[in-house]
Amino acid sequence: EDAGDYKCVASNDAGVVERSLTLTLQSPPVITVEPVGMVLEAGATAVLDCQAMGEPLPTIGWSRQGQPVLDDDRVTLLPNGSLRIAPLQREDTSEYECVARNLLGSVLVTVPLTVQGGPARAKGSIIGNINDVEFGIAFLNATVTDSPDSDTRVIQAKITNVPRTLGPAMRKLISILSPVYWTTAKEIGEAMNGFTLTDAVFKRETQVEFATGEILRMTHVARGLDADGALLLDVVVSGHVLQLQSVADVSVKDYTEDYIQTGPGQLHAHSTRLFTADGVSVPYTWNHTITYASTKGRMPFLVQTLRAASITTEYNPLQEAVAFQIQASIAKGIVLGLPRNRTMGNLLFLQFLESPVLVLLSTDIDECESRDTCQHECRNSMGSFQCVCPAGYRL
Repeated sequence: EDAGDYKCVASNDAGVVERSLTLTLQSPPVITVEPVGMVLEAGATAVLDCQAMGEPLPTIGWSRQGQPVLDDDRVTLLPNGSLRIAPLQREDTSEYECVARNLLGSVLVTVPLTVQGGPARAKGSIIGNINDVEFGIAFLNATVTDSPDSDTRVIQAKITNVPRTLGPAMRKLISILSPVYWTTAKEIGEAMNGFTLTDAVFKRETQVEFATGEILRMTHVARGLDADGALLLDVVVSGHVLQLQSVADVSVKDYTEDYIQTGPGQLHAHSTRLFTADGVSVPYTWNHTITYASTKGRMPFLVQTLRAASITTEYNPLQEAVAFQIQASIAKGIVLGLPRNRTMGNLLFLQFLESPVLVLLSTDIDECESRDTCQHECRNSMGSFQCVCPAGYRL
């Protein structure tokens, strides 16, 4: 309380003289605005506030696990002492320290920042041809939110500028045309989605084969997040699909995908799926290879299983747009057929460390056991199946 403005006054018979001065007492820093711990989605913006008082006025710096935090293309130290990080990535999860210093000392406060999930938006382009029809350029825009009713994330998307001759066929391709669902799927336990594993920078080569003989190939390139935190995707397609009538009633069944770590920075995935057109079931199988920077590490499990459910799709010929929705989650997968006296670590993990090729010992699932697989005859084979028509009929 002794600090303040003082005035000295001297007087005699000849007159009065006065002088003013300010007494300032030096003091160590005191944090006046403490940062608050945050839990945010990847792609969002975090601002960790930190302000301090003292004499002389303290300088504010930030550190992370003892290492100074420096400005870069995502991290900014604001003039008021706050720390801004945008767009957030999973690797930003950590404890951050705000340090205020002056000549009389320093004070430190720690704040946790947790980044979870994946980006809340995605956008990109699709080019190429299907059934010998050129796309031009179609545009993908998607939003991703947590489901309030289940442990999944909901992907709602629209692909615009889709030619009317391809719109009906596109309805059955939406779950494989874009890898948004794998990149942003809800992570169960320690499982990693595509964003967590690769920081959304990867290449995916896909081949789809329909029971009716058509083959479609796709290349997906994920280019990370833009300045607003949106996932950037480009897709190139080429090949043929079963053509459908515009009025056909199309339903895509729930499905699972197994992702297998086949080497550093490399995954293999495969699935068998069904869609129905006017009540007729049509199976199709696909497999793809995903490559990403090996420095990003491996999945926490040798096999992870993605589950996609509540799939809806619709084509609007007036807008030339395909709209779709998928609920997706990813969890630890299982390997079937392991001998009882062997563990996954003994049988698979050691082999993975010794060789870039992962050999899975698994048993075949007989899809023909399901009554809804084929309308007529179903023939099972290792890893696949085929629907067969009676004489005089065709798919």
